[in-house]
Amino acid sequence: MMYQFYVERDSVLHSLDPRVKIIGMLAGIVSLMFFNDPKVLVPFFLLVLLSGKLLGKLGIGEQLRLLKPLMFIVVLTVIAWPIIYRPRLMGLVFGLSFSLRLLGFGLITFQLLMTTKQRELILGFVKLGLPYELGLTLTIALRYIPTLYIIAGTIMDAQKSRGLELDKGNFLERARKTVPILIPLIVAALKTAHELSIALESRAFGASRKRTFYRDIGMTGRDYVALGAVLVSFAVLVYLRFVLGIGHVVIYR
Repeated sequence: MMYQFYVERDSVLHSLDPRVKIIGMLAGIVSLMFFNDPKVLVPFFLLVLLSGKLLGKLGIGEQLRLLKPLMFIVVLTVIAWPIIYRPRLMGLVFGLSFSLRLLGFGLITFQLLMTTKQRELILGFVKLGLPYELGLTLTIALRYIPTLYIIAGTIMDAQKSRGLELDKGNFLERARKTVPILIPLIVAALKTAHELSIALESRAFGASRKRTFYRDIGMTGRDYVALGAVLVSFAVLVYLRFVLGIGHVVIYR
């Protein structure tokens, strides 16, 4: 079974052309890579979260719940940086910075998936010049995120019912206990991929180079205004970072 992040809402983000949202996602991710100062990254993250609430009618808790699978990596990053960098306080700061970047990447991507239907996402990638096969592959890969997330939760619940205590023990013990989770998850992923390949072959995927679409997309005045706002915001961030030097802390001298 395939799950999806998309939620039906009557919002500005839902009504925008998928190309605008894809460009906005890429601009947001690139912008996050410009900065490593928590004093900039924290407001940036909160602004993205608030934009999902106001423009996409996505609940704050609804968005934050999707970031739960990233928390293990976030905690590991925050712990690792003070160990490998001196002084430790600066290491902690950089650990928080990279964690905020990771959470920002995830939040921006999830907002795209929550406000864009799969067929529109594929059309958006294709209209931007990406070959249909690559657009479909990328979209399916994005859709696998919620699928594997829900499957992993089901496997964890099943293993807990058999007495596996995932929340007890030190870091190494908890890591070792993930093996009974990872093995069934990998098997389920391979099985789903095999079923998907059969479904594509049964529909003669790739038999014809020229494709037609049942539904097309087109840019409207609102889309051009939104695209202009995205590009202007990106230009402002570039100016702040590379001209004024705001938001960057030198790690290694």
